[in-house]
Amino acid sequence: MVQALVAGGTGTAGRQVVKEFLVRGHSVRVLTRHGGAPGSEIAHFHGDLVTGDGLAEALDGVDVVVDTTDGKTKGTRAVLEKGSENLLATADGAGVGRAVLLSIVNVDLAEFAYYQAKRTQERVYESAAIETTIVRATQFHDFIPMVAKPASRVGLIPAFSKTSFQTIDTRDVATALVDAALATEPSPEGPVTIGGPEVRTARDLTAAWKKATKTHGFVVNVPLPGALGQFLRNGSNLVPDNRFGTITFDRWLAESVH
Repeated sequence: MVQALVAGGTGTAGRQVVKEFLVRGHSVRVLTRHGGAPGSEIAHFHGDLVTGDGLAEALDGVDVVVDTTDGKTKGTRAVLEKGSENLLATADGAGVGRAVLLSIVNVDLAEFAYYQAKRTQERVYESAAIETTIVRATQFHDFIPMVAKPASRVGLIPAFSKTSFQTIDTRDVATALVDAALATEPSPEGPVTIGGPEVRTARDLTAAWKKATKTHGFVVNVPLPGALGQFLRNGSNLVPDNRFGTITFDRWLAESVH
């Protein structure tokens, strides 16, 4: 039985990684800044990646680490670089055998700030003293309602124009991350790349979400400006030759909409 630690284990992907370790019969801890939920059977360790507080205790006796932390805003971005440096240095001192990072498909091709910060985080992992694996995934299924839902309150449901997505379920992402954490072979030279089972236009996915949720409003094409818009229109977010996921967007909708 492996003792795993999931950094960001209370987040969208992290929760699924915790479940996947448990399903496979392993012991798992969650590293969180806010403490565990009352009555939780899973060990939650309070720690701050940026300051390093609590990391030594959380990593004591750990075999593998899976890092699903995020920092989309400028105020939280320090967790990606400084946080990773602290996590990996402490893991090395604790004798952890391997660390696995969740990243984003083709993050090295993007010019906008968030992806550049994720690429910096990848470099920290690439230069770490311990063995590491980077798993790059396409956008989660949750990304579509995250874009569509806020504006739907005024009767307009935005869909990025001239853009397609290959969304993936976080359960499939968790499978890939735990596979990498438990692999008996040495880590691959470069990142492991995984995508969802289908490539569909943003409008098609948004219309499917509207129908499933019975949301009222008009689906409207919205051009996304800047470097992110160009990245998506170029199809740089797609990896059609790396279809790892098996749970389709429609299945996810059917299971998540109540």
